[in-house]
Amino acid sequence: MLLPIIITVLSAGLGYANPILHFPIAVLLFPIVLSYLGMRAETPGRAFKHGWICGSFACLVCMYWIAVPIGLYGGISWLIAFPCPVLVSMFVGLYYGLFSWAMYLACRKMSPLLLCIFSGIFWAAMETAQGVLFTGFPWMNLSSAFSFWPETIQGAAYIGAYGLSGVMVILSTSLLFIKSSKSSVAIFLICLAALSSASYQRIFSSTAKNRVQNATEAVVGVVQGNIDQSKKWDESYQEGTLEKYIRLSEKIQNKVDVIIWPETAMPFFIQDPGKLRFKLFQFARKIKTPILTGAPGYIMHPDQRNYSLYNRAYFIDTRHQIVDWYDKHHLVPFGEYVPLKDYLPIGKLVEGAGDFIPGNECAPILTDRLAMGILICYEGIFPELAWKRVEKGANLLVNISNDAWYGKTSAPYQHLSLVVLRAVEQGRTLIRGTNTGISCTIDPQGIIKNASELFVEDQFSAKVKLFNEKTFYNFHYEFITLFPPVVTVIIMIWLIAVSRKKRDKTS
Repeated sequence: MLLPIIITVLSAGLGYANPILHFPIAVLLFPIVLSYLGMRAETPGRAFKHGWICGSFACLVCMYWIAVPIGLYGGISWLIAFPCPVLVSMFVGLYYGLFSWAMYLACRKMSPLLLCIFSGIFWAAMETAQGVLFTGFPWMNLSSAFSFWPETIQGAAYIGAYGLSGVMVILSTSLLFIKSSKSSVAIFLICLAALSSASYQRIFSSTAKNRVQNATEAVVGVVQGNIDQSKKWDESYQEGTLEKYIRLSEKIQNKVDVIIWPETAMPFFIQDPGKLRFKLFQFARKIKTPILTGAPGYIMHPDQRNYSLYNRAYFIDTRHQIVDWYDKHHLVPFGEYVPLKDYLPIGKLVEGAGDFIPGNECAPILTDRLAMGILICYEGIFPELAWKRVEKGANLLVNISNDAWYGKTSAPYQHLSLVVLRAVEQGRTLIRGTNTGISCTIDPQGIIKNASELFVEDQFSAKVKLFNEKTFYNFHYEFITLFPPVVTVIIMIWLIAVSRKKRDKTS
């Protein structure tokens, strides 16, 4: 087992985004090893066990950073923080154990061609489940490893990130049979041709170039404040934080349609009258430019003694006397709220404004030509949330985040790689404004521009393209999302039934 573990650790460690050495193709060894372990196992139990062990190590090398926000910023003992990524990795590793188990059953009933196709469908279903079950955490999305190679991810505009991962797994599995099966060679070449065709149609064709040239333009400003997370919620630093964002915004020379500040950039309640709110609104009037900024918000209950907290994005447009907002839908468990808190003996693992509750409205925030679909923090890793914003009419996606929690780990790079796929899936420019980086613009082809460095003050303005057309993936979202899980369930029921029948005959 040592060699498979080493290969999967190197595959995941190099293949997924990281600050040291990133080589995306390496990630394809991950499903190859899991498939091989499943097909070579003596029993289904061993197939699951070996897949789970290798999958857990692969997850750990990617998600070790979970200990950082808990131990460094959460005030939790490192004795508790260090085991957290191990436990999360062991849990997520169960999915990969199931993949190896499924490959054990399938390889005994399917031809190499069907087995390759099945491996991709199962993987896409598995990633879909990771994004939905237990509040969802689709961090190990295989196709995200390729996000910094835009030519390789255009298939996401047709079949989504999970579907694209499935195609990549078909490519990987087919390599196991490339010497013994001509059909495996054929499916390898077909998948390669399909990905190349998607790349040509969306990046290099004259149609794609004309579409970009004829698109409406807007100019956005983005400010990265680089506020120390350990001081962020200290009241004595509130005014200094506001002044820093004002100072950096004033450095933006070009006239912009909107200035974007990150998630909880304002560590105070904007809705409360006072000196800080006055200073913020006065600045917006002075520059005659709308500001989109993160800040906590609340709603008082009728008894005036209780309230509900929200992680909110405020839109302040003093020209038109508009103050609008969006409340974050998908909250971080144990970071922004505690699931089943009446039954669990633990509280939040990181510090913040308090326990948030989710919002329930995802309509875009409107100003002039812009219809901004807002994604706060790790909402950007969920395909369905970006789809909902575009369905509601967003012609621009805006992801504001506070990645200071992650420190100088792989997490900021991995987070960005996942968000890139939302731009490709929906065919929308995506603006990313973060507290400590990486802030940038991402065009509908997934090309990253204006990227900031980590943990520095920064600001920039950028011309961005606005689109209203929908991608194939957006039009057929429900079918594309449901197809892999439904087909997988049907096939697995058949495989289990056949295996039991054979066992009964043998006995």
